[in-house]
Amino acid sequence: MTAKQSGRPQACELGDIRPDGDLRRRAELNFRRLHEEPFRADAVLHAPTFDEAPGDWVGRDILGLTLLAQVLGQEPLYLAEIMARLPELYNAEGYIGPIHPPSEANESQFAAHNGLLRGLSEYVLWRGDQQVRAAVERIVQNLVVPRGDLFASYPALALGRQKGGGVIGQAVTSEGAWRGLNTDIGQVFMILDGATQAYQLAPSPPLAATITAIIARFAAIDSRAIGAQTHGMLTGLRGILRWYEEVDPRPEYLELVRRSFALFLELATTEHHDYFNWFDRPEWTEACAVVDAFTLCLSLWRLTGETPYLEEAHRIYYNALQYAQRPNGGFGCDTCVGGDGSPILSPEAEGFESLCCCTMRGAEGLARAAQASYFTRNDAVIVPFFGDSVATLRFADGTVTVQQRSGYPYEGSVDLEVLEASAVAPRRLELFVPGWVPPSSLQVQLNGRPLPCDVECGFAQLPLPSAPGERLVVSFELGVRREAAHNADRVPGHVRFYHGPLLLGCTPEAGRAPTGAADLIPLGGGSYRDSATGALLDPIANMTYLTEDRARASQTQVLFPG
Repeated sequence: MTAKQSGRPQACELGDIRPDGDLRRRAELNFRRLHEEPFRADAVLHAPTFDEAPGDWVGRDILGLTLLAQVLGQEPLYLAEIMARLPELYNAEGYIGPIHPPSEANESQFAAHNGLLRGLSEYVLWRGDQQVRAAVERIVQNLVVPRGDLFASYPALALGRQKGGGVIGQAVTSEGAWRGLNTDIGQVFMILDGATQAYQLAPSPPLAATITAIIARFAAIDSRAIGAQTHGMLTGLRGILRWYEEVDPRPEYLELVRRSFALFLELATTEHHDYFNWFDRPEWTEACAVVDAFTLCLSLWRLTGETPYLEEAHRIYYNALQYAQRPNGGFGCDTCVGGDGSPILSPEAEGFESLCCCTMRGAEGLARAAQASYFTRNDAVIVPFFGDSVATLRFADGTVTVQQRSGYPYEGSVDLEVLEASAVAPRRLELFVPGWVPPSSLQVQLNGRPLPCDVECGFAQLPLPSAPGERLVVSFELGVRREAAHNADRVPGHVRFYHGPLLLGCTPEAGRAPTGAADLIPLGGGSYRDSATGALLDPIANMTYLTEDRARASQTQVLFPG
């Protein structure tokens, strides 16, 4: 049974959704950044990380430009040149970097080719380019498949001894058949994401056997014991989940992803829903891991129907991902607030913008956020995220084009209007009701008339307007709430404050916030004033509205004595 036959929610095509408002602004900022000098053809084809990660920079650049081009409906200016010149980098075997004998594997090279495979695969899905499809097949056949048997000897214990590393991972040792073992511990498993997507383009029994072998080795490793890099392992989980959904629906695969992801959420998460770069090393975060976690949450919700995953996706997007985007549109690293024992969140100085990975990978996070606005399941339309957008929803009997206006996450309002419709059958609309929204606060109007609604499994059950000009308007309450700190062992007795999904913070000198939410006076826009101290609490995700100097110097207190 394929994914589309399973009755699970299915995402709309990227080109069928046009975000507006804040998300469009962020996507345009990032798209503009990806047109600047570090991401043009000469720069990406001769990237400064070429030796450490051959093919990674250019692959991520292709990925980011390909996805945002579809969401924004704009043609990238330099992508055609990059694609035309990319074969300059291929060795005689059709991949990038040194050629090793089949008895050897290089971890850094494998991880780097995940970025290349993802970029090329998404380009094929967009353009249908058969020459690029052939390039994907050569990489898989000549680099990945011949070394599948070597994963059984992947030296996890040796990896656990590698405790160094900077913002950019470095190959530091070799053991047995494995070369280039990296300070980004466990990053070789990133290849599961690219390999499983390549399998969708060009399935083959040898590749299936290789993917199965890599998953088996992943399952046997204790991520915490080896001090794994979160980005590498979370990317691997993306691949395993794709394999489960599209090819091999073994229950143990889904359970592996659920169990592993739960470990990351419990032991490697900051107070602003970002992730330590390594297990048990809360030194800095990495926006790439945020994108992994965000997309994993969306997929796990689709596959299980469990809304806590969707709620976590909201918290990740509106706090970690938005905070990590810089004024120039790039993405970078932040401090591990709470995990590092500090109540203060700020950008990480060395990795303020991570040109080699996060700026490009952030594009996927923004594109998937746009795509998360609408899903379809049979004759139902599912709205799990809210935001200004126009979307064309496709059904067997035609299409419905809708425009959404929303004040979320600052205000609880969703206004859905039909612009065009060729489909005539009645449709059901399922609108997400997060756990921080009182169901009793839901108010619904269809074409100006009040409409009752039921909430089932976290979604309001409503009729979808069907004719041009028809409108469905939904309002709900978003208030302030107090929660215990996530890293309670590192910051005992501290609490956080939220407005809806938005984490609130203040300048460190603003004084002590109240222990209860009752003393916070709402000012609108998700902001509150502490009636006792006068401290102003605001949502944290505001980096793109600052100058670079102010963003670099930014410090926000997000934990308070309870």
